[in-house]
Amino acid sequence: MLADRGLDGALQALALAKPIPTTVVTRLPGRLPAPVESAAYFAVAEALANAIKHAQARHIQITVEFTPHPGTTAGLLTMRVSDDGRGGARPDGGTGFRGIARRLAAFDGTLTADSQPGGPTEIRMSLPCASS
Repeated sequence: MLADRGLDGALQALALAKPIPTTVVTRLPGRLPAPVESAAYFAVAEALANAIKHAQARHIQITVEFTPHPGTTAGLLTMRVSDDGRGGARPDGGTGFRGIARRLAAFDGTLTADSQPGGPTEIRMSLPCASS
């Protein structure tokens, strides 16, 4: 799916297959390098799975956008998985987050979470990359 439809199409298909209503918003200038798209897809998929499994959310939103550095094709791919669930998610609290962080770190990417007890939760991930 990812190779054929790109990151946007793969994330749309992922969201449709989940039991919690999930909105996907993407702002991408086109295709990104295949390894970056793969890392982004699997990072978002894991964050989405965590939200479904643990958050008791009624709605989830995935936002993915590429912000170019002025005058270049290089920039930052930012991914957010937000839910209206119970909160309390901690990046140091489980293997899912550690796996996401390792995947992103291979590309000098980052993972942060804003998740107070009682919710909501926003998982923010970023990957430096270039657009095609």
